[in-house]
Amino acid sequence: MQAPEEHFKEIEAILQKHAEALEAEIRALQVADETAQWSTAWKQIYNWRFACAFARQKVFRNWAADAAAWRLLPERIYPNRGNRQG
Repeated sequence: MQAPEEHFKEIEAILQKHAEALEAEIRALQVADETAQWSTAWKQIYNWRFACAFARQKVFRNWAADAAAWRLLPERIYPNRGNRQG
């Protein structure tokens, strides 16, 4: 039987590997679609839809809810409407 510390090190490695690959793939799509050139209004909608797409994935939704319940997520401050629904 594996010690809990080793188990969680393996979980972190798995998550990090997939997070890096996921980010690289999404960034490549953003570059290909030139999302940086979109208007502010489109970027607001993009950010909202991206968050919805992320939250629709059951595993992320469940883990985020757990993290929020344990107060592990950082406090978020949105200085402009760029990260909100347009």
